[in-house]
Amino acid sequence: IPDKVEEKAIFVSNHCSKQGPMILEVYLPYFHAKWGAHEMLGNYKTRFHYLRDVYYIQKKKAGKFSSTIKAGFEAFFSIYFYKGMKIIGTYQSAQLLTTINNSIKVIENNIPVMIFPENSNDGYEDVIGEFFSGFVLLAERYYKKNQVDLPIYPMYFHEKKRLVVMGEPCYVQEYKKQGLDKDQISDEFRKKVNDLYFQIEAGKFDLPKKK
Repeated sequence: IPDKVEEKAIFVSNHCSKQGPMILEVYLPYFHAKWGAHEMLGNYKTRFHYLRDVYYIQKKKAGKFSSTIKAGFEAFFSIYFYKGMKIIGTYQSAQLLTTINNSIKVIENNIPVMIFPENSNDGYEDVIGEFFSGFVLLAERYYKKNQVDLPIYPMYFHEKKRLVVMGEPCYVQEYKKQGLDKDQISDEFRKKVNDLYFQIEAGKFDLPKKK
């Protein structure tokens, strides 16, 4: 983790299935809000269908019967976890603007926002193949409103090693000066998050073995 982490900031991290957001909520030493599927902030039926159809069947490739049982149970209490983790609901297409505007208000109150930009439509991978660019749009709109180029910190949660690593911040406006568009910028951050994974795998952050 860098020596100093700004309060007005964006964190981008891998998701690591259910584990990532919960581990980061408990162990990351910074109060923060997170982006999460708005369906999980809805009523029981909405939460159930998202858990069963999207999370378990689509992303986890689980069978319909087991997915129905798990989703039916988890949908009862998941709303409390989501609210406890200070989730900002995310939407598709034009409604993403609502998410961005809500996030700007949060950051203006000195609370960083954590975003999990990976495309997990086909499941969660250790090495991330694609980042969605919503976090870049957030940084751009914040800059347009406040003339502040937000620091964006890449992060990685390694489930097997139970390790969270945060890299040095980078800035959207700096990438734009290089002529990169929003998709290219988001891909640069994807590479930085993946690089943290490779460093963890190589043992860079392992504790010294006791003699």
